[in-house]
Amino acid sequence: MAAGLEEARLVCGRYGRTRLVNLLAGLEEFVHDHRLHGTLTGRVTETAWNGYLLTIACPCGVTFERSVTLEDAELDLLRAARLN
Repeated sequence: MAAGLEEARLVCGRYGRTRLVNLLAGLEEFVHDHRLHGTLTGRVTETAWNGYLLTIACPCGVTFERSVTLEDAELDLLRAARLN
């Protein structure tokens, strides 16, 4: 699992679509690997000029952390609006 998350970190570039796909892939992998350990706890920092930090903590002590830029969030909202 750690190798997959590290690979997602390395592949994430400044290109919103690639970054969001890898964020989702990493998050799905983390949840798959840790959901049986108990309730996962999510947090998001307040939005700053450079985005926000998404953190998911597992009771086993492992934490998933990703920074999301404002550009990434905006592109995600635009995609969601297009689907509705």
